[in-house]
Amino acid sequence: MEVIQLQCTEKQKDKILKLYPMAKFDTATTKSIELLPAKVKDKLFDLIIERKSLDIIKEFLKSVN
Repeated sequence: MEVIQLQCTEKQKDKILKLYPMAKFDTATTKSIELLPAKVKDKLFDLIIERKSLDIIKEFLKSVN
């Protein structure tokens, strides 16, 4: 399995964590958002494929608000 790293600002991270309370931010090791629902990960992946870019967090947040 491969990992795709997406960069987001602190503000974007906070919005994602507020939208998905089951998600957690791992401050100890990976410094990443973990435990997002599978459908959210699928949507992020679909946006990456559609836009051919890893810079999709802003668009993702607009689509879920």
